[in-house]
Formats: sequence, structure tokens, C-alpha cells
Amino acid sequence: MRNMKLALLFALSLAMGSSLVRAWDASTVGGGTFDPFLLALKPAVKMSPLPAWMESPVRINPEASSIEVEIPPLWRQSAVDMYAVTVIFDDSGDGGPVLEWRSQDRNHDSTISYGLGEVDEPVGLNSRTVLLPKALTKTGGTLVMLYKGKFDSLMSVAIRPCRENTTAFIGARNSPALMDEGLQVFDDREVNGMNLIPLTGDLRRGTIVDAELSAPLEPLEDSIEFVAPLASSVEGAMLKLETLGLDPEAQLSVEVNKIAVGNINFPGFELDDPSLVSDWNGRLILAGWRKGTLFVPAVFLAPGDNSIVISLKRSEMETGRKVFLRNSQIQLRFEPKLYTAPKPTDVHADSDIEGAKKVISEADFHLPVEDILPTDPVTE
Repeated sequence: MRNMKLALLFALSLAMGSSLVRAWDASTVGGGTFDPFLLALKPAVKMSPLPAWMESPVRINPEASSIEVEIPPLWRQSAVDMYAVTVIFDDSGDGGPVLEWRSQDRNHDSTISYGLGEVDEPVGLNSRTVLLPKALTKTGGTLVMLYKGKFDSLMSVAIRPCRENTTAFIGARNSPALMDEGLQVFDDREVNGMNLIPLTGDLRRGTIVDAELSAPLEPLEDSIEFVAPLASSVEGAMLKLETLGLDPEAQLSVEVNKIAVGNINFPGFELDDPSLVSDWNGRLILAGWRKGTLFVPAVFLAPGDNSIVISLKRSEMETGRKVFLRNSQIQLRFEPKLYTAPKPTDVHADSDIEGAKKVISEADFHLPVEDILPTDPVTE
């Protein structure tokens, strides 16, 4: 009975798949307000059914190295507050595609991004998501994607409607601007279209230290070693990094002081993520940068120089794309100074509170930690 049910489900899935293919080829109008528009340029030009919010077809002009998509005024789709565009391209280190906005009256044209890619370093398959400013899309206009002389390097484009939501965010370092259905959070600097600046320097927050290992882009061919000098013991650490070109089935293993700690953990992703594409042999790969972390217990770290080795373990069937790292850092947690409240007979209650505040503000960085912290820590 179970096999018969499976066979029936398989037959139904084949029938549904064939109907989806016919809908794709016909480019019929979709029905969902938040349906995305997807345009694939390689290996052949294909596009999804036009969503309800899209009022005219996309214009592709290879001779002008441009793609133009008309964005209707926001008031025509009351549930839609903004739009996000994701561009996937072969990044040769020339700065990448340019995003421009053409207003309806042509009197308020502007550049959204002067380049979505890396500069000077060819990294291969890249992906960048940009949140279109509401000030531009409010009255409608045309989104123009340009890649002069490199139009063949454009792989695909996705435009997705967004809705705003009020969320409180704990902490001051990050400015979240976009969240997808997989609960992946994008910082404002990631989706504003500007060039990403490496997180250089060390940051101190109470008893927490975010120490830079290597902020600039680093190629990872086999393994790479970082050295973290500690002048005192810690309660624990968190290794953080960003990687590009890593196959979803590959792994980044970590050794601290020649002892295996584990593999870098990466957030899950939705299968409809536009950054998830197929390579030449049909394998799913993720384009663009991904953030990874690994908790390092205190037992693996000791005062003095600590060796941190990250090794690449490729999957058996992958195509061997180049892998890169950036914003590699280690977050350290130090033990705060023990506070002993003075006796009530010695000082007033108000003095007790002031004393506690003083100890909290002067967390135990007299340990000393100067070997890992600059005199004046950079806060980006």
C-alpha cells in the first residue's frame, strides 16, 4: 500500500512538473501579491510567470548591456512596501554590475549602486541583494541593470516584493534592514548597494572583545592559519567568518592549537533563494557571501599565542571553484571583576549603586589584554 501511494504521488508530481514547465515557457501572469520575478540568462533566457505587481514585461538589450524592469508605484499594491533585487553574476573583480533608477518624468534619475561586485580580486560566482530605496519606488519608475562590456557575465536577476515590519534589535553595532523567509538577516551596509567595507580593528563591549583575525578578502586553497595572542584566560570564544565559493556539501574544519574543534556552522537557506543556482552539471550551488560561526570552548584556548587553522574539505562531486574568506574574527568573553558590596554601615545605599556601576563600567580588562587590543580600539 505504501509503495502504491508513493507511485501515485510521483505521478502527480510529474504531472504538476510538466504544467509548471508549460507555465514558465508561456510567461503567464502569476496571482500572488508577493510572488517574485525571476529572470535567468544562462544557459538560456528563461523567466518566471509575470507576478501580479508587474505591469509590463522585462526589456533585455544585450547590445546596450542592459536589463530594464518597470516598477509600478507602491500605492497600486497596498501590501507591498519595498522591493529587493538580487543579481547573480560572474565577478571578475571589475566592480560588478551597476544599478540605476529612471524616474517616470526622467527628472529624478539616480544611481543606486556604482558596482555590486568585488574590486581587483576575481572571485567567480557572486550574488548581491539590494533593497531599493522607498523614496525612489514610491512613485514608480524603471530599474536599470548595466554591465558594460560584461553582459555575458550576468547569470540571473530576481526582484521580490517586501513588506515592512517593526522590530527591536538588541545591540548597536548592526543595523538590520532586510530579512528573508529563511530568517536570514541582512545588515543595511549589505543591501544599500555600496561597496562593503571590511570590519577592521577590535571592538570592546563590556566583557566581550571582537578581535580581528583577518578582515580583507583571503583566498582559501587548502588551509589557512591565524594566530590569536591572549594575555589571559577566557570563558569562551566564538569564531566568525564570511565565505564565498563554498559548495553546500563542502566543510570548513577548525583546529585550535592542533586540536580538532569542529566544523564552521552556516545558517540554513530556502530552496527558492535566488542565490541558489545550478552549475554546468546540474548541482545546486550558493552564490555570494555566507556567514559562518563556531563556538570554541575555553579549554582549547590558553594565555599566549593560539593557533587557529581553518581547512577546506571539498565534496566529492563539486567543480572545484575558488573559495574565499573575509571578516575573519574571534569573539572572546572575559570574566568580569568580582564585586563585593560595602557594608551598609560604611557608606550610603546610593554609594553602593555608584560602586556597582563603576565596577561594571571597568570590566576586568586589567587582566591584561593589551596584546590583543590596540590602545584605542577601532569601532569600524
